[in-house]
Amino acid sequence: MTNVPVYPAGHRDSPTVKLITGFFWLILGASVLLALMILLLPDKIFLAISNYLQIIAAIIGALVFLYIWHLCGGEETYLYVAGGFGLWGISNIAWYVNVLMGLRTMVFPSLIDIGMIASFLIISIAFQKGLPKRQQAPHILLGLLIIFLIIPVGVIIIAGFSASSLVTLLYFFASGSLIIIGLNHSLKAYPVILIGTVLFAFTFMIYPLREMFFLENPVLQVIGTFVSAAFSLIAIGWLSIREPTNTSDNI
Repeated sequence: MTNVPVYPAGHRDSPTVKLITGFFWLILGASVLLALMILLLPDKIFLAISNYLQIIAAIIGALVFLYIWHLCGGEETYLYVAGGFGLWGISNIAWYVNVLMGLRTMVFPSLIDIGMIASFLIISIAFQKGLPKRQQAPHILLGLLIIFLIIPVGVIIIAGFSASSLVTLLYFFASGSLIIIGLNHSLKAYPVILIGTVLFAFTFMIYPLREMFFLENPVLQVIGTFVSAAFSLIAIGWLSIREPTNTSDNI
């Protein structure tokens, strides 16, 4: 069984950690408020603020978990969390730079998507490294996998096999894998991380569909606020872990 990594008791309730946690609560609140204002703000302003929030949440999150990694004496779980946050943040910066350069139609599919998909896999490794394994019933996992793959297979049938449909399949597979791996590693015992993970995965099942079929729909820009909210919840959840929980028994 893998023990849940807990940073030293002298630091976990320190003013610094409390300040960091408060920062992510602030980002979460700003994300919710921005989502509610989507119909009130001009598209460009909404998109700009949304992307700033996403980038801030991802990059600051990466730096925070590097700091926690240092406090833990090199506990690799936090290094993987930092890597997942950081890679996603860098990929999104590249996405936004392309948009600012007037290359909005060239951001999907592209190498940017590979970076974002890879960030899912890195966060999955953090779950494997840092949370105790709790094997779920195989039929539940198989059912989840089928649900996650139905839509991208339908996209391939309707739109044909192309780079866009392949990347859509990869997004759904990575999103589904993130949730399944998390559930197989006691993620239900950490509901804040679970909610953030599900929100993150759900967002990137919507994202490729928006890019393929609903690019002109301004309301779907709201999913950007889901990302900053998801990163905030994941960070808050990790920072709130206090003691290892033995959940290695099968169900």
